[in-house]
Amino acid sequence: MTSVFFLGATGYIGGAVLVALKSVHPELEITALVRSQEKATAVQRAGAAKVIIGSHDEVEKIQSKSAESDIVVNAADADDLPLTIAIIAGLKERAKLGLKPILLHTSGTGVVSVNTKGGFTPDAEKIWNDNKEDDIRSISPSQPHREIDLEIFKADEEGIISAYIIAPSTIYGVGSGPVNKTSQQIPKMIRVAVERKQTVYAGEGTNKWNNVHIHDLTDLYDLVFNLAISGKDTAKSPFEKFYFGSVGEHTWGEVARDIAPLLHKRGLVNSDQAISVPVSEKPGVTATTSRSVSERGFALGWKPKSKSYKESLGEDVEMTIA
Repeated sequence: MTSVFFLGATGYIGGAVLVALKSVHPELEITALVRSQEKATAVQRAGAAKVIIGSHDEVEKIQSKSAESDIVVNAADADDLPLTIAIIAGLKERAKLGLKPILLHTSGTGVVSVNTKGGFTPDAEKIWNDNKEDDIRSISPSQPHREIDLEIFKADEEGIISAYIIAPSTIYGVGSGPVNKTSQQIPKMIRVAVERKQTVYAGEGTNKWNNVHIHDLTDLYDLVFNLAISGKDTAKSPFEKFYFGSVGEHTWGEVARDIAPLLHKRGLVNSDQAISVPVSEKPGVTATTSRSVSERGFALGWKPKSKSYKESLGEDVEMTIA
């Protein structure tokens, strides 16, 4: 299986995954969907053999290209149902040729998030384990990303395609992709601080999330990709093909307190201290809690070895400011 249709190659996660997969599997024939010729050139330099100019709204184009591919990697959007349906429909067409195609989809640990309003409440104490099928089955359909995940589980359960889902937690570190090299949550906290001239966190700041370095995350993608193409996966249920990408854990108050002196030293905020902002004021920083463990990934041989978020924070600040 060598033909890959790649969505999200210009993104932070997708770009890093593209580079990582191509370095390990130079034989892959990767076709990427991008929005502009300028970005297309960068993506081709990163390893895509072909580039299609288009958007996620062009579902007929996406379905058609998926039908021509052995593998689809969607690192573009965890919440676009029409996009997901088009990919699945295309892969089902591909399956008529006799080979079971593969979908590798990016979700997120927001799927197990709890709105704790900047605090840490008893209903957020649970740590969701990807190696417990009951945990993955029991996630509420109303959770973020869940509608798309359920559509993918359903497609896998039909036995026509083989679908894998990776759900990263808070990602940090400078990415290795061809276009976007910054993440979302921590850079957003940095941008909010610079705009306000004051580093802030929501509520008590005791709300917890797990985290993972972008380089460790791409290692997980490579492991899951290798398992998918090996034909040796013993999973009996689509829920056994779901992987959290979680390593460390932080509170968002802690992150703010680590960011504040770095921004103050650069003259970008007026204080080296972070302060609490009521959630009712919609401060623009993470107020939820999300806790998960990547037991299935570790069992697969995943060995995270990159810097902690604290050790990488200076690089994240510099990249975000740039």
